[in-house]
This record gives sequence, C-alpha cells and structure tokens, in this order.
Amino acid sequence: MLTNYLKIAWRNITRNKVFSTINILGLSLGMAVVLLIAIFVKHEFSYDQFIPDKENVYRVYRYWSSSGGKTYWTPS
Repeated sequence: MLTNYLKIAWRNITRNKVFSTINILGLSLGMAVVLLIAIFVKHEFSYDQFIPDKENVYRVYRYWSSSGGKTYWTPS
C-alpha cells in the first residue's frame, strides 16, 4: 500500500513540476525558518546559565518618572 502511495506521489511530482517545486521550496524554507527561530530561542534562554548562583543574579534598572520608561544600566 505504501509503495502505491509513493508511486502516485512520484507521478504527481513529475507531471506538475512547477507546482511541486514551489511546494517543496516553500516547505523547506518554512522548516529552515522554524529551526532558526528555535535556535534563537534556545540561545536566549541559555543567557547567564554559566553562573553558579544564577537564581541570585538581579537586573538593576532606573525608573524615569518624567518619561515613563525604564533604563537598564550598571552603576559605576
């Protein structure tokens, strides 16, 4: 049964070359983008993981009441 499905798929690919090429390129481009996003997310979550006491690390920020925004900085 599987060989029959593969034969039919191969025949459709060879008959509709342009349509099949567009679909295969779109699928491969979509998979590549998903993999790149997954790598980026993994890298962002691994930030500061090398510090032994990573749960005790805090971010220092300054709150400006006039502009209403936060500025992240390290005091001198």
